[in-house]
Order: sequence, then C-alpha cells, then structure tokens
Amino acid sequence: MSGLVTLFDRTDAGVRDGRVRAMLDAIDHRGPDGSGIWRDDGIALGHQRLQSTPESRYDDQPARYADVIVAGDVRIDNRDELLDALPVSDPPEEVPDSRLVAGAYREWGVDCVSRLIGSFAFAVWDGSRSRLFLARDRFGVKPLYYYLDDDVFAVASEKKALLTLPSVAGRVDEIKIGDFLLATYEDKARTFFESIRRLPPAHTMTVSTDRTNTRRYWDLDPSRTVTLGSDAAYERRFRELFEQAVGSRLRSDLGGHVGTTLSGGMDSSSIAVVARDLLPANTSLATFSNVYDEAPSSDEREFIESITPREGIDSHYVFPENTGVVVEEPIWRTYLDQPPHNTMHFAVWERTKRAADAGMTAVLDGALGDSATGYGLGLLPELLRTGRWQHLYRELNAMAEVVDAPVRHLFARHVLSAFVPDRVTQFRRRLRGDPPPLDADNPTLNPSFVERAGLRARHRDDRRQNILFAPRARTLQRQSLLTGRNTTNFEALDLIHAAFGIEPRYPFTDVRLVEFSLAIPPTQQFADGYTRSIIRRALADLLPETVQWRPWKTPVNEAFWNALGRERRLNDIDNPNTVLAEYLDIDALAAARDRFEADPTSKDARALWRALSLSVWLDEYHPSASDQ
Repeated sequence: MSGLVTLFDRTDAGVRDGRVRAMLDAIDHRGPDGSGIWRDDGIALGHQRLQSTPESRYDDQPARYADVIVAGDVRIDNRDELLDALPVSDPPEEVPDSRLVAGAYREWGVDCVSRLIGSFAFAVWDGSRSRLFLARDRFGVKPLYYYLDDDVFAVASEKKALLTLPSVAGRVDEIKIGDFLLATYEDKARTFFESIRRLPPAHTMTVSTDRTNTRRYWDLDPSRTVTLGSDAAYERRFRELFEQAVGSRLRSDLGGHVGTTLSGGMDSSSIAVVARDLLPANTSLATFSNVYDEAPSSDEREFIESITPREGIDSHYVFPENTGVVVEEPIWRTYLDQPPHNTMHFAVWERTKRAADAGMTAVLDGALGDSATGYGLGLLPELLRTGRWQHLYRELNAMAEVVDAPVRHLFARHVLSAFVPDRVTQFRRRLRGDPPPLDADNPTLNPSFVERAGLRARHRDDRRQNILFAPRARTLQRQSLLTGRNTTNFEALDLIHAAFGIEPRYPFTDVRLVEFSLAIPPTQQFADGYTRSIIRRALADLLPETVQWRPWKTPVNEAFWNALGRERRLNDIDNPNTVLAEYLDIDALAAARDRFEADPTSKDARALWRALSLSVWLDEYHPSASDQ
C-alpha cells in the first residue's frame, strides 16, 4: 500500500510544483517510508512509499527507466516469470516491482497488464509518445481515481488528493449518494464527487493532449472448463494454487511483519493455517480476531480457538465493544473521503488499529473467498434443468442433514426460485401488499430526493433480471466475483488500512486461483450437501474439523446492533436543520430509530447506519460544511 499522484497539463502550459506537492501531502499517510516527485514540461508524477516487501527498499519512485517513468501502488506476484522474460541484469532481490512494470511496458506496451499478476494501480509516462498510461488490477484491490477536462488530467490513489486542485470542484454526486443509501454498487466509475471518477477494475486508460482511451483488458470466461482425472487431482491443484496465492502475499520487508485476520470462518482460517504451514518454524504468525463478550451470537471464539493454540501462532483478540459505529470520528473525517458502507466498519477499524500497534506492515485477509471458491449452489437448479433429478434428490437430502432444514424448503429456495422471472416475483409482492422495492430497501428516503435524482428508475434497472431461465452455475459465480460490491469493499478497506500504514493483501483475489475455481465442474464446489467443497477437501489436513465442516457463517447482527445502540449521534439523527434532511425523511428516520430501540431489525439498523455514515461524511465534504 503506497500512494501515487499524477498531474498532466494537456495544454502544455506546465505544471506547478506546489500543486503536485499539495496532492502528495493529502495522502502522505500512505507512504511513511519516502516521498518523491518527478516533473517535466506539462507532466508530473508523485509517490508516497510504504516499504512492505524486501525489494521495496530499492523502490525509489517515481522511477525513471530511459523514457519511461513509473509511479504506482504495486505488488507483483509473478516476479520470477517476469524476471525471466525481461532484460533485467540486476540481482532479483534488488529489483523493485515498479521496475518490472516499467520493463513490461517497454517490452509489451499497453498490453503489458495481461502479463502482470498481483495487485496494482500505476501511472506510466511514455516520454517518446507524450502519453500517460494507467492501469488497475483485475479486482480493484488498489484504487485509482481521476479528474479529466480539456486542459487537465489528474490521477491519485485517494479522492482527497484530487480535491486539492483548483479545477476539481467538490460538488457531491447525488446519484452516488442515492446508490449508497440503497446499497447499489454496480456503477464502478462514479464516485461521491461529480467531477471525480474511478478507473474500474481490469481497465486501462491512455491519455494524451488530444485524446483518451479506456479499455477493459481482462474478464472471466464462464465457458472455459478444466477437466482433471479425479477428485483428488482437483484437490491437489487447488491446494497448489492456494499455497501459491498465500505464499506470494507473505513477502515482507526486513524488519516488517505480516499477519492475518482470523474470524474462525472458512476464508480467514484457510489463509491462517496455510500461512502458518508455509512460514519458517522460527517465524511467528500474528492473527487478529474480533470477539464479543456482550454479543455471544456474534462471537466465534469456538472456531478461532481451534486454530490459535498451534505452535507459531501469536493470537490477538480485539474487543470492539466500547465504541459506537462511528468510531474515532475526528480520525474518520481525516482519512475517509467516502462514507463507509460496511455495517461492521467499526470492528474492521479496531482490528486494523490493533494490527498497526503490533507492528504489522501487511495483513492477509479472506475477502472474496466466498466467490473465489464458489458456494456451488448454482449446481442445484442446473441439475433440475438438465434432468439429473436423482443427483438433485441426493444433494438436497444431504444438504437437509447438514443445515438441519426441510428438503421442501431447500428445494423452493435454491431450485425453484431460480426459475421464477423477476416480473412474477414483483407481481407476487404487490399481491401480498409488500412495499415497492425501493421503499423496502430503504424506507427513510426523502421523496423529493428520490424524484430529483431519478432513483426509482435507476433502482428498478439495477434490480431487474431479464432472464427466463436460471443462469448456469459458472455464470452465477462469475457475477459474484465481478460485482461492484467487491470493488466498493476493496476501496473502503484500502482507506482504513492506509490510515494505519498497513497494506491489506487478499489471497482469494489471485487470478490463477480464481480462473481455476471458475473452470472446475460445479460438482467440485457443491458435494454431499456441503457448499465450497473443494477448499474443505483440499485443506483437510490443515483445517480443524470444527472449521472444515462449518455449514454457514456466524451472524454478526447482535454485535452491530449493540454498536449502533451505543452511538451518541443516533440521538440527533432526526435534526431537521442538517444537510442530511436533503436526502432522508427526518420523520421516517425518527420512526426507524424508535422501532430499533424498541425491537431491533436488520432493515431499520441498516437504514440508520447508512444515515449516520452519510451524515459524518456530509459534515466534512458537503459544500455547506465550509459555512458551518
């Protein structure tokens, strides 16, 4: 986790040093180990360095290699492959990842990104062509924001750096605010500021004085298949790829430390046990776990403590029970330039803070694990559609035993529902007297805001499923991997970790692992009534049985509700004299708060959390905030 900024004057009038320095200063927390600026007529690149890999001590960015200048937040995982393919004469341990990016660009041009495996967001100035080339990794782990007009093109790792520029207006984007309040994430380009855009994951952008070009360089192909000879062969290959994904993310600068999150769930537990197995015996592995004395239904110590007693694990418990959901508000205002969407934001914040206090420079996390390994539930309607009814019968009965639910219920929920067109579902809801989908998703919206932002039509289009038949299992898994919610999750997590000078790393985003998992038969993902069968079997010798055969996740509602109930700002949520009233119905908010205090529900709790999160952000970034 480092930081980059770029300022390109498309009129050739020149770039002022003070403006680039102001951009860098806005994100200096991203790079405590060094800062640099490279400048030429009309173009400037800046970099803040976090030294988190062995090679990063040689990474003096912006880095110049002949007529190519690179600045980026980059971690390359296929280093050996690139070192073999590129004309690099220095010892491998002295070659930083930015040099591999520069070498790849010089060798393969704008197609270089298809050769890079890892997490990256970078800018390359090509002096011979007087153009700027940008790229973002396949899943958007590393953020990249930009501003573009006829005269100026600016890039940064965080939006707050762009807001330092006089040409970048701070006007909030009401459509994005509406998306946030309705938990709609599929627009991967829009941000909370009208003038700032995101480069979507798996995209590149080329900018010169008179033209721009944005293209998608990678996608997942659900028609691709991998066929091996036995269940054991699939398990061995998955294990190889997963160990590769974890191992490549254990790289640490000398004196630095890499830890893992450990919730007790399948994803974080799998990473922790494999990391412990790969590390040298004399190197301890720090794990960080949120636990809850006051929310027993959200506490997972039963599963965590089946792993932490192992030799070489240094377990850290974090008790996020003395804070509300708006944790450390002054620091939040400083670092978070978008309102957090995750209801457990407070717990992630406290866990990351503890990791920083323990000296971690990088933390491995299980994000994207559900989608990467695949629940495999799409197999069930596929079995019905293809006439494999005996197989379907066996799996439903096995699943009924695993989750302790009636077969009839499972058949209706996981099989029949997949064949019901969206229009039929909406018609049934109207017959039952259910509220319209938009009102059901958030009953506290201000009707005038819904009207002026066109939210009802936007929400309807986002929810519509124009299908007559159930998608195939691989298509469903692809959708879950590439959803905009994942992009938003990674961007939010990046801001939290950047605040504490830690690089988050996600083994389940390794493209080699993901492409393999998508291509294997769905019967490898769902078998004998268990979802995610392939990872359960592949890590059978490392996972304790209590984790290996967990059927579902632990709900965190109680922990979230407790934190929400402790939030002091909840008392003032219905103040009509705040900018929040432009977007939310104050009376409806007060009613939701009263219902929550009397009898909590997830619906009211989520609406109140979004209102609180948006309120703090608006207080900092809404144009009226400067007048208050």
